[in-house]
Amino acid sequence: MTEITARDFMERQPTWPLVATTDRYYLALARQLAHAWDESLLLDDIDDDSRRDGVLAVVGYFQDIVADAGLWRTFTRLHSELHGNPLPHYRRSDDYVDAELNVDDLRTVLYYTLALHHHLDPQDPQLLALAHVFHTLLDEVYVSAPAPVDLQLLLDVDPGDENDARRTYDLAYWLFWKSYLLRPWAEAAAAQAHAEAQRIIARCGDSDATPLLHDLNDRIMARTAAGPLPLSVGRWIEEIVRD
Repeated sequence: MTEITARDFMERQPTWPLVATTDRYYLALARQLAHAWDESLLLDDIDDDSRRDGVLAVVGYFQDIVADAGLWRTFTRLHSELHGNPLPHYRRSDDYVDAELNVDDLRTVLYYTLALHHHLDPQDPQLLALAHVFHTLLDEVYVSAPAPVDLQLLLDVDPGDENDARRTYDLAYWLFWKSYLLRPWAEAAAAQAHAEAQRIIARCGDSDATPLLHDLNDRIMARTAAGPLPLSVGRWIEEIVRD
């Protein structure tokens, strides 16, 4: 059984540790999706940790779509401009609607989240079946779901305004390390830097290493092209704000 704790969910929210009024709703929705996956017996070789990551990525996508926050809309716009199609791997279906809830969006989010730790074919019919299971549940609440308060507030920034520098950094940090859109690539980059982090801890000790580890995180964030399109986090923010 896939367990999703309140901390699992909250750590991926943009204003954590502050709790928004809508967080309880989306945590409950994540647990409902996790239960539906368990009951479906689809992709039953996927471990519980990866299932949790997949479900939380799907909920992150859904929060983005409901809030019209622009992360997914920006990605599909850029992918269309570059490749003539809103999504990798899948041709645009007749019922695909830009910036709305779509089965193939869910299939894409699941694929690139799960493929980080599992060999998975993007055309796997079980992946499509699971996307349909999730789409059925999410479509039932699509109109009535509350817009995520913290996501809307965080994205109301002006990267060109020096007075907004702190909020722009917070947005960059969340987008790179925590958001459903870039997190899989951030995890891969962090894994590559694991040896350097271990050397810092061995040299300084756990407590004294903290500021150096934060600096390492910032360096990874600054130098890594991340996401379903390989862009810097600064470029992602520019494009999201432009949208």
